[in-house]
Amino acid sequence: MISIDFNNGVIQVAPVAGAAATDAVGRLVFGLTFNEWFYVTAIIYSLVMTGLAIHKAVKGDKPKE
Repeated sequence: MISIDFNNGVIQVAPVAGAAATDAVGRLVFGLTFNEWFYVTAIIYSLVMTGLAIHKAVKGDKPKE
């Protein structure tokens, strides 16, 4: 949670309790941390988008006018 005091120029940031719970749950699935899951999903997303781009290039899809 973020608390901003504009009068005194103070910003207070408290960690979200859900982040610790997310990390604990993430470790239950294949033993990966939250940060490692981010990298896994980024790699999968990149591979899928590359595959779709190659498929469209080979198949020759043209946008409809």
